[in-house]
Amino acid sequence: MKVKTILVSQPEPKIENSPYFDLQQKQKVKVDFRPFIHVEGVSAKDVRQQKVDLSKYSAIILTSRNSVDHFFRVADEMRFKVPDSMKYFCLSLIHISEPTRPY
Repeated sequence: MKVKTILVSQPEPKIENSPYFDLQQKQKVKVDFRPFIHVEGVSAKDVRQQKVDLSKYSAIILTSRNSVDHFFRVADEMRFKVPDSMKYFCLSLIHISEPTRPY
């Protein structure tokens, strides 16, 4: 069964060089973007109430660009200076590879 359409659960990218657009052209598929998830940042007050001490962590894994923005916003609100030694990783879609098997 050949893939004809793909549903992506995020807003349509605003940049022209998105890998999704390359996928559309190379594989001749239709890509529909429908955001299923709405992410809202929490306040520094909420983070404090959860007793999260950012200084106890040497690395942080963030799941999207949005979460990166919210993390640094909360850190600023808490007057926490993110040390240069802290490692942080963002697990967001960076590259879509072409399928290795025919559909």
